[in-house]
Amino acid sequence: MCAMAFEMFGYAKWWLKSLFGSKAPLVNTIITHYGCNLRCRHCSIHSAEVPADIEVPAATKLSFEEINGDLKAQFKRGARIAYFEGGETTMWNDGEKDLGDLIQAAKDAGYTNVGYTTNGTKKFFTGSDVISISLDGPKEIHDLIRGEGVYDTLMKNLAETDFTGSIYANMVIQKDNIDHITETAKIVKDNEKLSGIIFNFLTPPPYGLALSNDEKRKAIAEIRDLKKNGYPVLNSKKGLELLAEEDWSKKCPYYVTVFLIPGGLHFNGCPMKGTRSCEQCGFAAVREYYLIKKGSFSTINEMSSIFAMSKK
Repeated sequence: MCAMAFEMFGYAKWWLKSLFGSKAPLVNTIITHYGCNLRCRHCSIHSAEVPADIEVPAATKLSFEEINGDLKAQFKRGARIAYFEGGETTMWNDGEKDLGDLIQAAKDAGYTNVGYTTNGTKKFFTGSDVISISLDGPKEIHDLIRGEGVYDTLMKNLAETDFTGSIYANMVIQKDNIDHITETAKIVKDNEKLSGIIFNFLTPPPYGLALSNDEKRKAIAEIRDLKKNGYPVLNSKKGLELLAEEDWSKKCPYYVTVFLIPGGLHFNGCPMKGTRSCEQCGFAAVREYYLIKKGSFSTINEMSSIFAMSKK
C-alpha cells in the first residue's frame, strides 16, 4: 500500500506541476530498433511509406548505453513511465544485453511503470509491469495482416507465460479488420491471460488501409456498446468520444511523452508532429493524455490500474 501511495503521489505531483505550465514528460517512449520478424500489411516501417517530412536516421538500432543514458536523463526531467517499442521489441539486443536488461535499467533508474509492445511471436520478458500484444482480429484476419501461423504462435506463448503483470491487447482498426471488432473483443474477454483490449485507428501511412470518418464513428459506436455490456475495453469512456476527431495537431499534449528513436534522435513529443499523419491521428493514447492533462478523474481512474501502477 505504501508503494502504491508513493506512485500515485508521483503522478499527482506531475499533474499539478503541469497545471502551472510545466512541460516535463510523463512517459518516455524508446524505439529500440526497427528490426522485425514479420511484414505486417499496415506497418509504415515495413512499407517504407514514411512521411517525407520526418527525418529517417541511417542507424536502425539503439545501443544499451544510448538507452540507459536516455532513461536516466528523462527520469531526471520528470518521466515516470517507460515504454519500449520497435520493430519487434523482444528481438532487440546489444551484445549480451537484451530487452530484460533494458527493463531492469528502467527499474533501476526509478521508473514507476515499465512496459513494452510485442507481436507475441517470441518469448515474453516477464520483468516489466505491462505488456502490450498486437491482436488484429480472429485467426484468419490476424494472419491475413501479420502472416500465416502468427495467431497460433501468439496464443501459445500467451498460454505458456508466467507473467504476473497486466497484458493487454492492442487492436489497430483498419480496412482489413473493421468488421471483426466484436469477435476480437470476445477473444480477449475469454482469455484469462489478457487484462483487456485498447482500440486504436490506423495512423497512416499506409493511407490505403485508413478508414473514413464515417467508418470510424460506426466502429466507435460498436466499441462503446461492448464496453457498456461488460467487455474489457480499456479505452476510457471520454477517450472513445474523442477517438473520431482526427486532427490533433493543435490539441495534442505533445510534451506528455518524449521519444528516442534509432539514430539517437530525440523528440519532445510524437515524431509525427506537424506531418500529414498528425492530421489523421488514430492513437488512443493521445486522447487519454489530453484528458489526464485536463484533470478528468474518470479517465485517470480508468487508466491508472492498467497503465500506470507497478505489479509489485
